[in-house]
Amino acid sequence: MSVTAPYQALAPYYTHVMSHVDYPGWIRHLRTLWRKYHGSKPPERILEIAAGTCPFASSPLFPDAFTVYTDQSPSMLRIASPAGASQSAPRRVACDVRSLPLREPFDLAVMIYDSFNYLLRPEEILRSLKEIKQVLKPQGLFIFDVTTETCSRRHFADTLDFEELYAPTAGNIIRVSRYDARTRMQLNLFTFFTEAADGRYDRREEVHRQRIYPVAALKKQAERAGFKVRACLAEFTLKPGSDRNERVHFVLQKP
Repeated sequence: MSVTAPYQALAPYYTHVMSHVDYPGWIRHLRTLWRKYHGSKPPERILEIAAGTCPFASSPLFPDAFTVYTDQSPSMLRIASPAGASQSAPRRVACDVRSLPLREPFDLAVMIYDSFNYLLRPEEILRSLKEIKQVLKPQGLFIFDVTTETCSRRHFADTLDFEELYAPTAGNIIRVSRYDARTRMQLNLFTFFTEAADGRYDRREEVHRQRIYPVAALKKQAERAGFKVRACLAEFTLKPGSDRNERVHFVLQKP
């Protein structure tokens, strides 16, 4: 058995595992938030942080914008590809949000699907927010979402999931999820059994850890980083969000 870094063993199967995600709906919501909190003129430059396999590259958030896709996992970024043969490959940068190597000014930065929860300490949040603020233009927006304790208690407190794999290699995925309310830590253990050429199965494991922060604490960190909190919204709506919702979207603006 081998233990790999998060999103290394999972990368080839990520599209299959996340096939239930309504990415087109997410894109529509992000566009709505941009227009409501910034204006009707589309952004010229977009930075997507923790872009993974870059699902937005084949259906861009704003098609005419210059977009850079970043992720901490090179394994995930290598899988990213355009939808059509005529499209150029997405602009990909393997980097850590806590130390962004980019200095070009962006109109919009996005970080979706509870990627923000992978920042495990408050000081990591503050550092990351300052890095993002530094690469935004004045009045630029940073939009991100977090999963809440309500979601962890309802869906990940003590669960086990099983999936069969078909590509690129036959096998199975087992995911065990735990939530520790004392530490507010969400843990997901992925175990991969993939069939080798000789008929035996190789076993690999990945541990994913996420911190579940109170909404009020995130607002304070955003303000400490110098952002204006324009909105904290429930799920995929324009209604005020709170810890009672399973997912909350934040809209921050650089002064």
